[in-house]
Amino acid sequence: MASAARAALAAVVYVSEGRNAVVLDKIEAIARKASTTRPVALVNIFRDVEYNRTGFTFAGRDANDVTRSALEVASASLRVVDLREHAATHPRVGVVDHVSCHALDAGRRADAAELAREIGAGLGSFGVPVKLYGDAASDGVGLDEIRRRSGYFSGAASGTWRGEFVAERGFAFDYGPNVVPEREGLAMVGAVPWVCNYNVPLVFTFGVSMDAEQRLKRAMSFGRAVAKRVSQRGGGLQSVQSMALPHGDKVEVACNLLDVHVSSTEDVQRATENIVATMDVREFLGELGAVRIERGYVTNQTPESISAAIDAL
Repeated sequence: MASAARAALAAVVYVSEGRNAVVLDKIEAIARKASTTRPVALVNIFRDVEYNRTGFTFAGRDANDVTRSALEVASASLRVVDLREHAATHPRVGVVDHVSCHALDAGRRADAAELAREIGAGLGSFGVPVKLYGDAASDGVGLDEIRRRSGYFSGAASGTWRGEFVAERGFAFDYGPNVVPEREGLAMVGAVPWVCNYNVPLVFTFGVSMDAEQRLKRAMSFGRAVAKRVSQRGGGLQSVQSMALPHGDKVEVACNLLDVHVSSTEDVQRATENIVATMDVREFLGELGAVRIERGYVTNQTPESISAAIDAL
């Protein structure tokens, strides 16, 4: 059973809502029903109030079952969430902002790509423009590149991202309309090896008096400097993408670990601590300013825990 579970497929559906309990309860009810009407495990629901974002993770052996479950959650979300009214410190480009598909066994990598394409086609039929990435994309474009081209990071540096995006920046959509609807936005759907999401919180104190806006500006400047040095793009850890985001009264170094065998959560934690130790905190925070690094946390499941959930079906 364990080896069969390891050969399963997973899809993580990220929805741009994490605060409205009434709305989320409706979506979650659909997700739970989807997992009881077919052999699919709902292995994780991660609600993040500060980021105003929720991730639903489905896993199963049959791609069609996973596809139908993911699209039922997507359809429910599109009915009850309006991107025009959405505000958060986490960037997003759509109501169903992102769906990542994964094979828990390398032998099903092509199946994960087909899963992403089927989910993308379904979203397109709902009137959502879809851009594929990773193994599912004919042009081989990566998720980080789509995000840069789409304006995903616009305003995130100051913590005031409000959904202003430029969708048609250098790529064509694979499914759905060519014009991005304001209410639904667009969706990024792709297939990659399992990605571990690991966030390291930074807590700041300021030794001089300044208003909240100035404190956030300085904290974000420090966080961006750390995130850049942690990431592969900035010369840091291999197979790590990272960005700094406000999270309540903290700033998080939010990381995607594309291969935990290359760079682990411990590597990210250690690198963050080492980088902060070498930085001139006063340059960013002023005299007597200080930063404390909290223990990071994973926002999703591991392949092992997913396998155990599928074994229990």
